[in-house]
Amino acid sequence: MTQQEFPPMPAMTPSLTVTDPQATLAWFGKLGFVTMVEMAMPDGSLMHAEVGRGPAVRIMLGPAAPEMGRLAGGGGMTLYITLQESVDALHDQAVAGGVAISQPPTDQFWGDRTFTARHPDGYEIMFAQNTRVVTPEEMAAAMKQFAPA
Repeated sequence: MTQQEFPPMPAMTPSLTVTDPQATLAWFGKLGFVTMVEMAMPDGSLMHAEVGRGPAVRIMLGPAAPEMGRLAGGGGMTLYITLQESVDALHDQAVAGGVAISQPPTDQFWGDRTFTARHPDGYEIMFAQNTRVVTPEEMAAAMKQFAPA
């Protein structure tokens, strides 16, 4: 196992089951994540890894193991990651790295600007940057437009 010194594990840490853990580490690297932990099996294959982005974002991942009920694939699962830096710059970096984008940068009614990247196993990772504070009244009005009665 290799591990560097990183902040402690956040209180909530998602864990993704993936088809190819090594390729997933490279995929997350294109989105500015750092590989924090790699735990290899005796044959050299990865049984567990962790990536992080900043002090508060950590994601664990491991290989599919159908015999144990661990199947790869998003099945509609979305992770929402709030950035402190430009969502547009990260989007451009992701596109340049060949990451599939399922939603381009978009201003959302709740005050965030977001884009969504699609992992090869189907997971959706939405990156957000807060661009404005929305009052409760503005939110209520926006919800009426978004989902009219």
